[in-house]
Amino acid sequence: MLKLRILRPSYLVEIRRLPELHYIKSEGNAIKIGATMTHYDIMKANIPLLSETASKIADPQVRNMGTIGGSISHLDPTADYPAALIALDAKVKIANSKGGREEKFSSFAKDMYTPDLNQGELVTEIEIPNLKEYKYSYQKLERRAGDFAIVGVAVLLKVNGDMIEDARIGLTAVNNVPVRAAESEKILMSGKISEKLIEDASNAAIKYANPTSDIRGSAEYKKKMVKVMTKRAILSALNR
Repeated sequence: MLKLRILRPSYLVEIRRLPELHYIKSEGNAIKIGATMTHYDIMKANIPLLSETASKIADPQVRNMGTIGGSISHLDPTADYPAALIALDAKVKIANSKGGREEKFSSFAKDMYTPDLNQGELVTEIEIPNLKEYKYSYQKLERRAGDFAIVGVAVLLKVNGDMIEDARIGLTAVNNVPVRAAESEKILMSGKISEKLIEDASNAAIKYANPTSDIRGSAEYKKKMVKVMTKRAILSALNR
């Protein structure tokens, strides 16, 4: 926000050293992540899907300095975490002078660079389900290593034999906000795993893409790549 001159604050407050915001812990079937955990912290924590996503963010310097709370508060439409968080059906905890509140990441991500944060509010925690039994993959199309996503696809699959019992697919960089490819998920759960099933599910993901043309490619090119990257993510998850 500061680089883009969208915000011009009079003061900045350093919160990275607050121990109350720096943790990763398991509670029941949930994993709770403090807002000041860096991408590197998350990458090393062996969290299904999220650790792999963190490993593909930018470069080592950014991964060592950037935090998950900062990333989702910035809400860049081409960022990596949103695809994973929407697929994981994550919850965001927010503190304010009256105590705080919690909401789903899908509603927190209101618009590009526009999280559902009011003046005086701060993201304190991200909560995700502990989906240890799921296969997963995050696949990212980028111009060069460490760049923002042209298309990013996060996939979670609960597989039982030759059937997929549960499918979750999150897309980033193809819309103003991250989206779930609901029709693709339904297709994957509709029959035995096959080349046709995967092809149909990948093709269905295109309908959730409304990209704009920019220096990273035309809107038409990006739509085509949604199918390619969705298929790649599904196959990668199944082969994990």
